[in-house]
Amino acid sequence: MTTQLPIVVIGGGTAGCTVVSTLAAMTTRPIVLIEPGPSSVHDDEAAFFTVLSDEELSREVQVTLVDGGSDQPYVQANVLGGGSAINGLLLTGDEPSFLSGLTRMATEADCGQMATALLAENGRFSRMWWNGGRWNPGRAVQHLVDEGRVTVIAESLTYLEHAQRVITVAHTTNEAIEGSLFVMCAGALATPALLLLSSLERAVSGIGDGLQNHPTITFTLPLKKTISQRFDATVVRESRSTSDAKLLTIAYERTNANDETSGLLSISLMDPESRGGVWRSNTAMQNDFNMLATMRDRLAMREAVRELISTATSASFSAIAEQVLVDSDGTSVEVLDGMKNAELDEWISEHLSVVSHAASSCHEIVDSDGKVRGVGNLYVADSSILQSVPPCSPAGPVVIEAARIARTIGETLK
Repeated sequence: MTTQLPIVVIGGGTAGCTVVSTLAAMTTRPIVLIEPGPSSVHDDEAAFFTVLSDEELSREVQVTLVDGGSDQPYVQANVLGGGSAINGLLLTGDEPSFLSGLTRMATEADCGQMATALLAENGRFSRMWWNGGRWNPGRAVQHLVDEGRVTVIAESLTYLEHAQRVITVAHTTNEAIEGSLFVMCAGALATPALLLLSSLERAVSGIGDGLQNHPTITFTLPLKKTISQRFDATVVRESRSTSDAKLLTIAYERTNANDETSGLLSISLMDPESRGGVWRSNTAMQNDFNMLATMRDRLAMREAVRELISTATSASFSAIAEQVLVDSDGTSVEVLDGMKNAELDEWISEHLSVVSHAASSCHEIVDSDGKVRGVGNLYVADSSILQSVPPCSPAGPVVIEAARIARTIGETLK
């Protein structure tokens, strides 16, 4: 009897685990998942910063946020389940219908003092990836592994071998895995990097083009009282700039797992126009978000910072905070508020925060079903194929697209 070559899924994050679970329910073909990260033991831990402090579950790559800016570390999940295993639990968009019951709305009982203050400043409760525990798609895949239905190769992909525009072998550090069909789910930075390292730009144009993220500015608020809270973030506020750009403010109860003496208040531009890219230079892979490259984005972010100043100095936050720290240079909130537009634009460019919402770096290379144009058996089903960075926390849209593409692939295998 002829042995069937497996379906090979590269990357066991939010998208990859969704693809694996969906395909396993639709076909009996063998499935191999290439994912170097371990399983998380923190699915019952409600405090986001506590989970994030487990260094085994994440890694950093270098990125540039603005044109001509210096490299900054960007945190990526390195765990089965991906970002959903370590994220902030906020689901600011719609709940995927097929995950009904696995999320819930935050309540007043979940709120700490930072969240309560933002509620008083026209905030709202967020839906959360939590209902008696964290929603982590890695758990379902682990069950499939335990059942012998899925094989996990706990190594990193190094390159894809191909001949005549067909992928034949996925090479990891120590293994060569032949496959019948390959699905890239490594994320908006790693997926284009792996395709470029495999020299697929000769067959496919546009790899890495269009990279986006949410430009973000964050203030630190030293608190008058230290009050421990179950969740680190539960309340958000949506607003619009004068040009109708979408803004999102989030309150965090502490700054990290070891500091409950200060809270964080951030604001993000959720529908940026500016785009960057991922490309291969002579020395390394380059990841450039090219944020605030358009006048519309710069104007929107300027208004966002002025809104953040107003919020941080409001009566609600003044009642709980000793002061507002706008940067590590000691700039006072009064000085920032008094800056003229050109000076404020420069300050913003130098103080943008990194958020792990990279998207859209491969949206030009796939058709509507996620199939890579010009390659016979290669699909992409992660955040890199979204047309733009979602105007909400990205896990929901990523799950919806990954499941849709996996169902399409499954139908072709029947």
